[in-house]
Parts: sequence; structure tokens; C-alpha cells
Amino acid sequence: MKLPISHFRFRIEPAASRRGAAIGNRRAFSLVEILVVVSLLSVIILGLVAMFGQTQRAFRMGMTQTDVLEGGRMVTDLIRRELEQVAPSYLPRSGWAPGFPVYSQPNFMVWLPDATTPVQPLVQPLPGSSAPRTNLLGDLFFLTRYNQEWIGIGYFVRTNYPQANWQGRPVVGEPARTLGPGTLYRFETNAPVLSGRTPAQMYLEFTAAVANPYRASKIMDGVIHFRVCTFNTNSYWIVSNGDVSAGGTQDNTDILVSASDPSKAGVFSFYSNAVPASVELELGILEDRAWERFKALPDPGGQLRYLADRAGRVHLFRLRVPIRNVDPLAYR
Repeated sequence: MKLPISHFRFRIEPAASRRGAAIGNRRAFSLVEILVVVSLLSVIILGLVAMFGQTQRAFRMGMTQTDVLEGGRMVTDLIRRELEQVAPSYLPRSGWAPGFPVYSQPNFMVWLPDATTPVQPLVQPLPGSSAPRTNLLGDLFFLTRYNQEWIGIGYFVRTNYPQANWQGRPVVGEPARTLGPGTLYRFETNAPVLSGRTPAQMYLEFTAAVANPYRASKIMDGVIHFRVCTFNTNSYWIVSNGDVSAGGTQDNTDILVSASDPSKAGVFSFYSNAVPASVELELGILEDRAWERFKALPDPGGQLRYLADRAGRVHLFRLRVPIRNVDPLAYR
């Protein structure tokens, strides 16, 4: 059966009209809905950025601590292996070298700055404690022996302060300065067999290297604390000459008490047959980022104020080192 065209027109037109009505009734997103979606997306993005930043910060802190721990262990292990080999020279406390006057020739010597001298130690308050920590920068010199050859080894920390006698020995007219972190240097010299060189001459060369660090080797930056304490054969802390030779009959030590703390010694000098029975090494290292920030500050006062509340940025290493070549006769 053939249907007229009007029949199809009648069937199609109502469908098209209904579809157009549906399109006309559909609603778009409102401004409020768009703002809500943008806000939610912004919160999500900010959260991801914050999480990423915290992850990066934790990663950097972990890498910094790893570097500091690795460097600290390397330095302490180096010093430990050398301190174990300290040997007495069995020579008098003063000696003569060609072209040099009479001067001291120690087997082992540690000098610490004192608060009464032009250089003062850096004091940092500790979180959760009323007792602050005093950071000291000492000079260390000792003798070792390899067969018939004597070797003089020294360690010292050099700061960046423009002071000629930076070690803290009295300087006329020099105002008091507080030492911050610096660079740890290592000095080494030797006296071959039949060379005529004496421990006194090697010690004098060490004091010259302390005044001019270009004569020494750079070991580590950011060292804020370097201290060596000595102990006798009874494992007592040596704070006076009587702790070595109770009878006082041997002239083999020169122990000077610190003026700032009478319970501690500021100078340890061992001569003749005397060396410590054991020593305790303390090494404090400032984190790399704190060290770089410290160097970037132009004012020394600002540098010290910056370090005042950075005790948590200092990693402290401590170890006890027994001396193999100790002579028990030196402690009678």
C-alpha cells in the first residue's frame, strides 16, 4: 500500500519538535558550580604540591645528615687510627735544633682557648635543658714513630675571623672575640733517621702551620667543636700534674687548669716518657646548609646570633681512643 507524503510529514515533524524542546530545556553549569569545582581542584593541587615539598625536604635532610655522618665518621676514624700510635720520645721537655732557640718538645699536647683570653668559646643553649653547650676549638699535636723515623702530626681549626693570633693567646689591645665554626686542617712532618731533626723543631713547624693554614691540608668545613680530653692509667680524667705523677718527682707533664672552669684542664702537655693512657675525642660538625648560611652573613655579630639557636644543626661525634705505647713508669 502506498502512503501519501503527508503521512510521513505528519510522523516526522512531531519527533523533531520534541527533540528541539528537549535541547531547549537542558541547563548549563552555573558560575557557582564552576567556582566550587575550581576551588576543589585548587585544594587538591595545593595538597599535592605541599606533599611534594615535604617529600623533597625530607629527602634533602636525609642526604644532609648522611653527608655529615659520613664525613664525621671519616674524620674521627682518621684521627683515631693516628692517636692510637702516639709514642713517647724519652727526650727532655726542651730541645735544641740548628738555627732555633731552646723550646718545648712535647710528645703530646692539646691547647684549648679560654674565656679569659681574647678568644672566647661559642656557647649554644640546648633545647629542653638549662645547661648550655660550650663549643671549643683546640690545637692538637702528637708524635708517632714508624721504625726509626719520627712523625709529628697536628690538627687545628682555623676560623675566618681577621685576627692574627686567632688561637686565643693574649694579644695586647686585641678585643675579645667569639670563635664560630671553621675548617679543620691536618699537619704532618717527619724526622728521618740521622737527619738531626728533633720533636721540638717539628712542634715549632706545627705552630707556624697554625698561623698559616696553607702549610696544612684541609680536612673538613663547618667544624664548630674540636676537643681532646686525656685520661690516666686508672681511667681518671687528667686535670692536674698529680693525676699523672702523684709523687711529683717526674718533670714530664704540664697540665694547666682552665680559668673559666676549674674542674677542667685547658692545656695538656706530655714530655719525656709520658703520654696519655687514653684520650676522648669530641668533634662537632655544622650541617652544610647551616654552614653555607653562616658564611653568607656579612656581619660577625649576625653570624653568631644565627648560630645561637642552631644547636640542633650540630652533629656531635665522640669516641674513646686507647694509647698503645703508654709507659706505666710515667704514672708512678
